[in-house]
Amino acid sequence: MRILHYIPKDDSMIINYVDMLLSSMGLEAENIFADNEIAAKEKLQTLHFDILHIHGCWYYSAYRILHIAMKNGTRIVLSPYGQLEPWIMEENYWKEKLPKKILFQKRIVENAYAVIIQGKMEEECIKKLGWSDRMEIIRNPIITRSISSTEMAQKTYFVYRKVLDSHTIELMREQTLHLLRCLIKAGITGDSQWVTEDLYQLNDPEQWRYILIYAHYENIKGIVLRGAHLLNYRIPDLETDNIPCYLPRNYNVPKSIQDSIGMQYASENDRLMATFKHIRKLILHHQLTICHLCEIDKELREHDVEEDHLTETLKESKLYKTACRTMQLLHDFTGFDEGFMPVTPLDDRITRRIRQQIYNHLKI
Repeated sequence: MRILHYIPKDDSMIINYVDMLLSSMGLEAENIFADNEIAAKEKLQTLHFDILHIHGCWYYSAYRILHIAMKNGTRIVLSPYGQLEPWIMEENYWKEKLPKKILFQKRIVENAYAVIIQGKMEEECIKKLGWSDRMEIIRNPIITRSISSTEMAQKTYFVYRKVLDSHTIELMREQTLHLLRCLIKAGITGDSQWVTEDLYQLNDPEQWRYILIYAHYENIKGIVLRGAHLLNYRIPDLETDNIPCYLPRNYNVPKSIQDSIGMQYASENDRLMATFKHIRKLILHHQLTICHLCEIDKELREHDVEEDHLTETLKESKLYKTACRTMQLLHDFTGFDEGFMPVTPLDDRITRRIRQQIYNHLKI
């Protein structure tokens, strides 16, 4: 884990705080700091940072640095140090604070994965602003004896860890995404011989962590673990139930299609028609997930359908393109084989939009 701390060079309290943080955190993370825009830009352009930690508010260079960091896939943590409290914001409000709030400060807070605050009063102030609800209280050992520097550093590290344990598919490398698809395919089929692609030997425990956390919150962990066993991967022992992360406000554990549509159907074609109707509903509400795709994949592999009759019925019900797009999504996310597809896959603009919805299901 590599962190870049961006600090204002004219604020001695913040400088002392960051010095204490870096010396107390030890080797748990690689911490690098910059106190000017040029140095920060150089570091962001030469090294990959997992997190940019912005200390303090109301300086525009932080907003410029934030943009560079986000383009590089770096996540943002902000420590305001009480500078968003009303009595600070009211100082020179019309000439300074209001223009800065409109131009950049509100956006910095909104783009931060987490805002580290130092007490309940500061929490209430930021809640009233309505700019973020992802706040973590860590008291300042410089101004209170209720916390030690070691405890402060440990809690800050836990915030960094929580940030990186959120929406983990975004942090997976291309090879990791390919491996995830293979694990899902093996887990669904129950047979490693169905996986004909070259397998990537993943030795990075951090990437395995991302896979397992993603699988947990997408409700496909059992499938992934089964696939890993069948493909002879040794994976870290990780209790994902106890790993905190940031989730979208409207997140719910994906509900199975079977629970939604029931089981009693006269034929497999009737069941598939009900399935595709439900998929269309999920798509319209931005609720289609990889868990649903795994369920459809398994259903199509295990049951025969009358393809000509199904195609005709799908067209009559105006569900044909929905079914075709679903086939493409199955291919992309679960490695579904074309020989099992009852209709031809369709990869159009709408399919790409749905693909992005599935990918961003856990995005905050």
